[in-house]
Amino acid sequence: MFSILHISDLHQNLQDEIPPDWLLDTLDNDFKRYARAEPSIPFPDLCVVSGDLVYGVGPGAANAADELERQYGQAHEFLVGLCDRFFEGKRDRVVLLPGNHDVDYSATVQSGSYLAIPKSAKDKSALVNELFSANSALRWSWSKLQFFRVDDQHLYNSRLRQFARLYERFYQGERTYSLDPSQQFDVFDFPDLSFCLLALNSCHRNDPMNRAGTIQPAALAAACRALRGPSRAGWCLGASWHHDIAGGAGHEDFLDAGFIQLLIDAGVTIGFHGHRHRSDCFEQKNRLGDDPRKMTIVAAGTLCAGPTNLSPGIPRGYNVVEVDHDRLAGRVHMRQMVNQLQNLPTWGPGQFIDTGKSYMDFDLSPPIQRRPPSLDLQLVLERVSDLFGQKKWQEVIEALDGATEDPLARRFFVEALAELGDNALTMGCLSNPQTLVEAVIVGTAIIESGDAGDVRRFLDLEIVMSQTDASLQEIKTRLKRKIAE
Repeated sequence: MFSILHISDLHQNLQDEIPPDWLLDTLDNDFKRYARAEPSIPFPDLCVVSGDLVYGVGPGAANAADELERQYGQAHEFLVGLCDRFFEGKRDRVVLLPGNHDVDYSATVQSGSYLAIPKSAKDKSALVNELFSANSALRWSWSKLQFFRVDDQHLYNSRLRQFARLYERFYQGERTYSLDPSQQFDVFDFPDLSFCLLALNSCHRNDPMNRAGTIQPAALAAACRALRGPSRAGWCLGASWHHDIAGGAGHEDFLDAGFIQLLIDAGVTIGFHGHRHRSDCFEQKNRLGDDPRKMTIVAAGTLCAGPTNLSPGIPRGYNVVEVDHDRLAGRVHMRQMVNQLQNLPTWGPGQFIDTGKSYMDFDLSPPIQRRPPSLDLQLVLERVSDLFGQKKWQEVIEALDGATEDPLARRFFVEALAELGDNALTMGCLSNPQTLVEAVIVGTAIIESGDAGDVRRFLDLEIVMSQTDASLQEIKTRLKRKIAE
C-alpha cells in the first residue's frame, strides 16, 4: 500500500501571498496530525501537483515578464522545499503538469492580431464559422469585443515556455518539457510501488480567449501507447491532468470527458485533476465493449487561491489518496483550511457530501496485463547492460542489489565491483565468495584494506581452503604474511 499527496491550483492570492516556507510549515503541521486522525492517514510516498503553479499575468500589466518570472521563482522555491522536506529530496517523487494559469497570456497576444469586425453580414458569418471550426486559429475576446487570430503557431506554443523552464530546473535537467504539443506528456514510473503515473497537458489550444481544456490527440495516443508497454504490466496505472471534466451550465472552461475512455482502455484505473477548487471523488465507467472496467477520478481543492477564486462556501483544500494495489482498493482523505487567516492557513479534516465523512473509499479495476515473474529481472539486466557500456559501476551495483541469485546478474555484479575498486564495498558484498574469481577479487581487497579478522575469516572459507589455483595460493600466502607481521 502507498499514498499520494494530491495538491493543485497553487496560484497565490496576490494581495495576501503565503511565503513558501510558511506554506510548507502549515502542511508539516497537518502531516503530524495524520497518525491521530480517525481514520489515520498514512504519510505520503509521492505527490501529484495537478496544475496552476502560478496565478499568471495579464499582457497589459507593468513589468509583466518580471512579475511572471517572480511567480515561477516562488513556485519553484515551494516545490523544492516540498520535495526536500517530505520526499528526501527525490524530485521524481513530485509529479508536475501545467494548468491554464500557467499559460503566458503575453505570448498568446504576441502570436497573432486583433481583427476589426467586418461590416457585411457575409463577412461576419464567415468569421463566426471560422471561430467554431475544428482547431480554429480564431478567438473571440470579450474584453475587447474583437476577433483575434493566431498567426504564428510557434510563438503561440511558447506560451508554456516559463512552465517548461521551471520543469527542467526542478528536475535538474533529468526531465524536460517540450513546447511541441504532440509531445506534451510525461510518464513517471515508481517500480517500488508497482505504480505508474501519466502526466497530461489539458491546456492544448487553451488561453484566456479560449478557455476550454483540450489534450492534443497525438500526445494522448503516444501516452496510451507508453502505458501499454511491457515494463508496466501488472502495475496500477494512474493519470493526471488539470481541467475539470464536468462543466456546469454556462461554463466553458472544462475538458470533454471523452478521453477518459481511451485511458480506461489503456489500463488507467485512477485519475487526478484540479481546476475545480473543491475536492471530489467519482467514477467513470468503461463504454467501449463489454469489459466492466472503470476509472476513479479524484479532484483536489485549491491550495492557495484567494477568496475571489473560491467557490461559495468551499475553503482551500488538498487530498491524501491511499492506494492498496493488492486489495484493489483506495481511500481519499480530504483536508481543508479550517481558519480564516489567508496568509497562514491551518488544515483539518474536510467533509465529502456523498459520505458526510472526511474520506471516501473506492475500488480499483485490476491491471489489464499480468506481470510475468521473470520480467523484473529481465528489465534490470537490460538496464545493467546499458550502464556497463557507460562504465557506471556504482549504478550497476545499486541496480543489482537483491538480484544476485541469478547467475548472469551475479556476473555483472562481480565485474562491476572489480572495476569500481572499492575494497570495503567488495569485502562486504563478497564476504561469502561462490567462485574462484570471486575469491580472488575479495582476497585482493583484503590484502589492500582488510584487518586480521578479515584475513582469518577469508582463510577459513571452504572455497579458499579447497582451491589449489596458483593465483589463490599466492593470495593466501600474502594474507598469512600480512597477519604474521
